Amino acid sequence: MHPSPANEILIRAEDLRLYFDEGQTRALDGVSLAVRQGEFVAMVGPSGCGKSSLLNIIGTLDIPTSGIIRYRDTAYAQLPNLALFRRQHIGFVFQSFNLIATLSALDNVLVATLGGPASSAASRDKAEALLTRLGLGQRMNHLPGKLSGGERQRVAIARALINDPDIILADEPTGSLDSASAEQVLAVLEEVRRERGLTIVMVTHDASVSAHADRIIRLRDGKLDAQQGTAA
Repeated sequence: MHPSPANEILIRAEDLRLYFDEGQTRALDGVSLAVRQGEFVAMVGPSGCGKSSLLNIIGTLDIPTSGIIRYRDTAYAQLPNLALFRRQHIGFVFQSFNLIATLSALDNVLVATLGGPASSAASRDKAEALLTRLGLGQRMNHLPGKLSGGERQRVAIARALINDPDIILADEPTGSLDSASAEQVLAVLEEVRRERGLTIVMVTHDASVSAHADRIIRLRDGKLDAQQGTAA
């Protein structure tokens, strides 16, 4: 993991705008916020309010129409290789798991290490340790179709953690799970957050999920509507 002083601002967005259709559709319309190292932030709001767009910009998957987003003191626009930055600093967890159906749980985790600096043997050892740590030691050779929803999401969490990111970006990670599996996944995320000092930014519609966060950010019509909790 990349060491950082406690409470350092890790991500800062300044007047982010994301427009489509020559400005007729405004996914984001002047959003500014800061997220601190080790913070758990939940983003909530009605469908189409801009939550996923903001998450994708933080994750370098989308480029804003205007505005600045920074990692620590470096603007994303100044980063020479966004794909490398994403690999080194960001882990993604999605509602639909995004696992490859023909690969085992272990190989799904190892996909995230392809092209990285670690040897295949070292990566395999690390992936096995992660899956064991997440309670999947006896399930790592199973295909996703043989795993429960909660198990598949834990595989996705292991994949997100394998490259030791600073930030986990989670888009409705419990949306496809029953309540018991959702609580289990949240407990895993909370535990690894404490152990590793991870920052978590999560999109959710579920008030019981957002209640776990340090801070809740509400978006409406592409704008920041309100915040609850400790401001960054």
